[in-house]
Amino acid sequence: MQPFGTILLLLLSSAALVLLGHVFRLLRWEQFIRIYEYPQRRSLLRAMAGGYAVNFLLPFHVGDFLRAALAGRKMKTGTGFAFATVIMDRFLDVWVVALLFGGFRLAGLGGAAVLGAARYYLVFALLLAAALVLVVLLRDWLKKICLAFCGIFNDTLKLDGMMFFWSLINTFKDLGRVKIGRLVVNTLVMWAAYLGSYGALAAALTAAGQPMQL
Repeated sequence: MQPFGTILLLLLSSAALVLLGHVFRLLRWEQFIRIYEYPQRRSLLRAMAGGYAVNFLLPFHVGDFLRAALAGRKMKTGTGFAFATVIMDRFLDVWVVALLFGGFRLAGLGGAAVLGAARYYLVFALLLAAALVLVVLLRDWLKKICLAFCGIFNDTLKLDGMMFFWSLINTFKDLGRVKIGRLVVNTLVMWAAYLGSYGALAAALTAAGQPMQL
């Protein structure tokens, strides 16, 4: 077991790096919103912090619904658009994680667990990519279906539902309006910080006498 000071430093480093990753996630999320409006970063930060707090307690990323609701209350485009941008943010995560697990597998790291995860996320990423292409190609037809579906509800739910579906379709369609270079930089820095955080946490556990690898 290493000295307590070493363990504490590693834990603090892990916390600092994961917060840095969250900052760049915020900047990346903001890019999708700025297609239509300029959001208040303070509001986005509160929404993301609330969502992560709920995700810490509940499974299946339930906190992302809260994140969208809190952000949408402060946005001109509303909750439906906010939820569509959160979905786009998570889509990017799936593609990046698929690449990461694929890289780990090619490097011979992690054994059977990494192989299984690599296969799962690869299939998931390909399905999402196919869905993205279909949404862009069939957007007019999909909008008609969404309009018919939302029409069975009252006016308030109909409006919210239409805003969500329209926003989701248009967010996919308008990806070309996002500055791709900045998007790539934000994503790379975000995931580098996350991986550094996981590595520091693993090192802290190892130093405390509980061997752990990245």
